Amino acid sequence: MKKKILAAVLSMVLVVSLTACGNAKEETGGEAPAVEEAAEEEEPQNTAEAEGEAPAAEETEAETETETAEEFNPDTETDTIPYAELEEKFGPVPEVTGEVTIGGILKNNANEAWLTMADGMEKAAEDFGVSVDIQATRTETDTAGQLSIAETMLANEYDSLVLSPLTNDNLNGAVQTAVGNGTPVVNMNCEYIAQCNTFVGGIQIEIGRKSADYIAEKIGGKGKVAILEGVSGTFTSIQRVNGFLEGMEKYPDIEIVASQTADYEVEKGMDVASNILTQTPDIDAFYCCNDNMALGAVEALRSVNKVGEVIVVGVDGTGDAYASIKKGEMTATVDQFLFDNGYAAVEVALRIMGGQELPKVVSTPIEVLDADNMAEFGK
Repeated sequence: MKKKILAAVLSMVLVVSLTACGNAKEETGGEAPAVEEAAEEEEPQNTAEAEGEAPAAEETEAETETETAEEFNPDTETDTIPYAELEEKFGPVPEVTGEVTIGGILKNNANEAWLTMADGMEKAAEDFGVSVDIQATRTETDTAGQLSIAETMLANEYDSLVLSPLTNDNLNGAVQTAVGNGTPVVNMNCEYIAQCNTFVGGIQIEIGRKSADYIAEKIGGKGKVAILEGVSGTFTSIQRVNGFLEGMEKYPDIEIVASQTADYEVEKGMDVASNILTQTPDIDAFYCCNDNMALGAVEALRSVNKVGEVIVVGVDGTGDAYASIKKGEMTATVDQFLFDNGYAAVEVALRIMGGQELPKVVSTPIEVLDADNMAEFGK
């Protein structure tokens, strides 16, 4: 049976401009003084001497670099290494000398997923003997506020930045300045940055694929499914939805009856799910692009006495999600092991500061966890 919203979603995807996260192998800052054995960096050379020709050549080179950057997508990048293999290939994290402060910017200071990631960053800072200043906006739509935080961190001259941008481009101005100053930039989870050194996080499109297979198995390969999307137009939401739709192509007897945004929020998730239940009371499953919206869907089901009867799958692996799963409310969550993701991002920042040239993507694990297997992962 044809997916009713596939064409609409694919049209949206064509409109979205994907920026990229470069490997930043050309660095402009000399030595990284805070880390032992940091590799010296050469100053860029300008060999063009003819004044008439140089500007045109520089413009062409810049355009080429921009085109190359825009082709990068962490979900499809081949220059990738799993985090679990990092130490085997690159050795231990270089030892820190002196005072090192890493600036961390998250998407949200209320969502449990981001707070968990912050905990991982702080643990890494403790283990490696550095300081980390973690800040965030109150909502996942305050792009101007997030940029202001980044600009303040630049003024404070932190040794490295670990950034989770709200969109693929809202921090570009600050990142451009950081790169020009030779400050390493690690892009942590979800949306990505054109000029970062390395992206650290889960493969977002795979989250959707895994969710599709899980839901299809739970409902016997046929039925009606609704999607609760995240913030409209963001890479994370788009990729999680795309992966789900791609996965559902294998199941022609499953109908996608709705796909609507709920901005990763519990209350909006409840409202959207309630509207969908009104229109399609015989729905079989909700696929929600984060756990907050999944918890909202549970509340919508509670209002019609269908908790536990309809499959509800979220994403992130938050404590609230696991508590709901244990009660038999939510069915499953796609855990991104966000504590480990935050830890890995700080570790990668220190490796870059120590002169290690890492791949463009350091991928962190993702797994579908439910009541049957969550104990295996200590949940």
